[in-house]
Amino acid sequence: MEHVIIYFTHSIRDIIPYSDFINKLRPILEKNGIGEYLGDDMAIDGEDAEAVFSCHSAQTLYDSIQGDLELLPFMRGAKVTFVFGPLDLDVPQEEFFI
Repeated sequence: MEHVIIYFTHSIRDIIPYSDFINKLRPILEKNGIGEYLGDDMAIDGEDAEAVFSCHSAQTLYDSIQGDLELLPFMRGAKVTFVFGPLDLDVPQEEFFI
């Protein structure tokens, strides 16, 4: 199992667009067998946030959400980390920015 972690900053006004994005995305990922949204760590008053997905292929999952991510202005400059294995082990990772 691989993972995609997206680190981003947001304002309080970004919470609803982010929630709408996740609510739209979650059933599509699961229906198509691409992956699963595990959750986020998002402060209600803004600042730093992190979204976590599990999947068979981090690249495939990212490719499937990239277009929608780029439509969210607060995702510009977000750091994306592909974790090639369990989150709790020292496994290879790849990082890049949107």
